[in-house]
Amino acid sequence: MLATTETAILARLHANLAAGTVLLGTFDPIDFTDDGSTPVLGQLRLERIGAGGSVGGSAAQYELVYSFSVYADVPRVTPAEKTAAFAMIEDAASAIVGWECQPMQYPVMLDGADTGYDGRVLRLSIGFSIPAIFAKN
Repeated sequence: MLATTETAILARLHANLAAGTVLLGTFDPIDFTDDGSTPVLGQLRLERIGAGGSVGGSAAQYELVYSFSVYADVPRVTPAEKTAAFAMIEDAASAIVGWECQPMQYPVMLDGADTGYDGRVLRLSIGFSIPAIFAKN
């Protein structure tokens, strides 16, 4: 379930972000040390699996809490790429809002990580959760 949910979210983002956008998943490293790499990219990350409540019998409901962050290698971004970075975070939020990821299950928007800047890389972030039910087979 975890892998298929992440795959579905990434597919949703790919379909709603600008063509050519670089998107990474939870296990993908971010490496701006190669000057040939894109200076702006997006990453979906599973931040935590939170207890959402119980479901009767041998199942439990959890909340899969994700962040979607846009990372920019500030010394290398052009004015057009800065604009694209803002558009990417806005387009990602728009793609998630109201999306029915499973029948009758919609993401809940949450705070993202604080905007971060380490002197080189800037991070802009949104957060959301998706309900998941884990059941004994």
